Amino acid sequence: MNYTNENDPDYQDKPEDWLNSALIFAGALGNLLEINEGVVVELKGDMKFQFDSEVKKVIVFRNDSGQIIIEEADPGLNDGQMCWIHPFNPN
Repeated sequence: MNYTNENDPDYQDKPEDWLNSALIFAGALGNLLEINEGVVVELKGDMKFQFDSEVKKVIVFRNDSGQIIIEEADPGLNDGQMCWIHPFNPN
């Protein structure tokens, strides 16, 4: 597939292209999202969740160290819905 170079219809993506694009996009999200702010994403097409093929939606959010985290979301949430993630409190 060609997801990274639409101006060249004969281009075949390499794993490095995907990694580079993902890291740049994660950096952009890190600049847009506030700490513990996230967005619900419905998984479609080539999108796969790394832990469970049955997962249909994920929340993409920024943690307090600026990293972009992807976690399973409740299937009842709407695609594109903004949300706040509360830090885990074992107590």
